[in-house]
Amino acid sequence: MAGTHPRSRRQIMRDLAILVAPTVATACTTGNPDAPAPTPGGAGPVPKSLNGFEFWQPWPIDQPTHGGPIGWKQLSEAFNATTTNKVQVTTPAGDYIAAVQASISAGTPPDGWQADQQWMVVYASKGASAPLDDLIKRDKWDKASIFPSAYETMTWNGRVWGMMQHPDIVFMWYATGLLKENGVDPAKLPMTWQDLDVAAQKATRKQGDGFDFVGFTPHLGTDWQVILAQSNGAKLVSDDGKAVQFDAPEVVEAIEWIKGHVTRLGGMGTIGNWQKLVPGGDGQAPGTPTAGADIFAQKRMAAVVGGNWTADNIRRANRRMSQTLEFAVGPVPSGPQGAKDVKSNVYSGGILEVARRGGAKIDQVWEFMKFTATKEGGLNVQRNTADVSASREAARDPSILGNPDTGLGRKEFYALFDTGVGSRTIKHPATIELTAEFARPIWTYLGDQTMNIRDALTEASRAAQAKVDAILASLPKA
Repeated sequence: MAGTHPRSRRQIMRDLAILVAPTVATACTTGNPDAPAPTPGGAGPVPKSLNGFEFWQPWPIDQPTHGGPIGWKQLSEAFNATTTNKVQVTTPAGDYIAAVQASISAGTPPDGWQADQQWMVVYASKGASAPLDDLIKRDKWDKASIFPSAYETMTWNGRVWGMMQHPDIVFMWYATGLLKENGVDPAKLPMTWQDLDVAAQKATRKQGDGFDFVGFTPHLGTDWQVILAQSNGAKLVSDDGKAVQFDAPEVVEAIEWIKGHVTRLGGMGTIGNWQKLVPGGDGQAPGTPTAGADIFAQKRMAAVVGGNWTADNIRRANRRMSQTLEFAVGPVPSGPQGAKDVKSNVYSGGILEVARRGGAKIDQVWEFMKFTATKEGGLNVQRNTADVSASREAARDPSILGNPDTGLGRKEFYALFDTGVGSRTIKHPATIELTAEFARPIWTYLGDQTMNIRDALTEASRAAQAKVDAILASLPKA
């Protein structure tokens, strides 16, 4: 069966990252932005074997419950069958990122550990993780064997800092049957915000105080604040990483456009009440708002900003409701200041393996990394999960594409892995702090608690700039 609870995997810990602004020694989130919180009081570190190395990840894998631990279990077992250089996959006790941060501060990090696209940059900038360029050059490792979007996520500041365990990209999903039923030609997917506005209005039908279905609700998407601003040509931070630009005209225009959709649907309260009326996804607590991916999967929303893992929401809804959702995928439409060629509007991230800088076992960790990127390693990442391998060959293997659980959507979105080289999050050493400061005024604006978004974003820029300056000043010199 495919991995379960993909929304909780990606949403719960991303929400934690927005709420918590850590320092090098304190709080963090799990490496996977959609992962469930690690079980408190986990197994704790195990002794390093003489012939092996230790690798940390957030979930106990002896009882795998979803794609994350299933993939790690299958991958590590397959690797260990090929070598005496055994990997010992460990779940540290308590909060995962807090444990990683504490180990770094104490000078005792594991040989390797899991990180997402945000935390990879944080660890690299603080000198905790090792650049891989010399190893790549030494072994003539071929980056062309993996998707370009995966390789782009592995890089920061001109160097490679991690190996992709599984990539996640974000793009647009369209319920083509719902669009067609409401006068929108599904063969002509939106290329601009204006196109999306027209489609969204046609594919919305009110029902009492709520809706039978809606066309598009931007704030129910994945990483929507960063992605939709970027689709209007915005750069939230300057190219040199020194200047925060939250109040740039392209950003203000994007947030005002998002607010226009919320207002058209009656405001945050109306949308929130409707979310609670839409049947929940698998494992959702009764009475809680249903997430955008599950609303979309039930044919109640015509378009959503979602990741490749949204296929799992569709698969589970199809099974639960005995339905077949007709869908198509494409880049995020461009705003007035955005790219004319929308194929670049696909945004990348994922789960990576990083190695301890200066670690005695970096060569051993590197062997594990290289195995992960092979066809055999990639197949073990994907089997029984909704995750996608970074390996082009493994991703397109018939055993994955032809499987009704793992194959849904892959033929449609694989091409986007080749074009998506933007980042779905802010790629910066202060990414956690920047994300929190950027989100705060947007939420208050959407909830009508702030009326002037330009001024609010200017204030957020000031606050974020102070944090960026402090963090950049504290980083070790290269």
